Amino acid sequence: MSLPHDSATTHVQGTSEYIDDRPFTVGELHVGVLFSPHAHAKIKKLNTKNAENHPGIAGVYTAKDFHANIWGTIFQDQPLLAEEEVNFVGEAVAIVAGETKRSVLDALSKISVQYQVLPALLSIEAARKAESFIGFPRKIERGNIESALLEAPHTLEGQVVLRGADHFYLESQAALAYPKEGGQIEVHSSAQHPTEIQHVVAHALGIPDKDVVCIVKRMGGAFGGKESQAA
Repeated sequence: MSLPHDSATTHVQGTSEYIDDRPFTVGELHVGVLFSPHAHAKIKKLNTKNAENHPGIAGVYTAKDFHANIWGTIFQDQPLLAEEEVNFVGEAVAIVAGETKRSVLDALSKISVQYQVLPALLSIEAARKAESFIGFPRKIERGNIESALLEAPHTLEGQVVLRGADHFYLESQAALAYPKEGGQIEVHSSAQHPTEIQHVVAHALGIPDKDVVCIVKRMGGAFGGKESQAA
């Protein structure tokens, strides 16, 4: 006997609840993110005053507002918000919270960022030449590699280039955060890794892990992109 997927019926009927289907609550704010338009650039100046003074805006936040801005799933080298330099198109630079989506979008357009554009590394070859590596060098080997290759009856040598791919999410990156009693935070996230969301949110806010609860009703597609970035 085969068992149906837990959400099969509601998926087919179009009644499955995703993050954006949750009813809007009193006092809930919309949040928008200012993204970098450059693949590589220094942030020379960041001015958020006009955005902060825009009607309906509750707050504008930059890297300096986090308790801890640097994080990483394996190597702790990634900023939650870029502070001095951006390293890819779409890197988050600032966050705006407001009463309406319109006020948030208008405020985002009023944030002024002065960039000094730097050469972008767009290939593995360019990264090697610039010695721009992720983490430290690691090598896995056993025995005498050189002699084994020289004595091997057959050798194969070549190059394979794998291009990027765009995946189709059933639900885009989405989250809701509710302040609770005693300084606790309840996060509803479209994530693959609820525990990691808990840890990163607590790390960023400077509160204990126990004070962050992450609830994932359904993942909504991810391909790996919601394991850590969902935070």
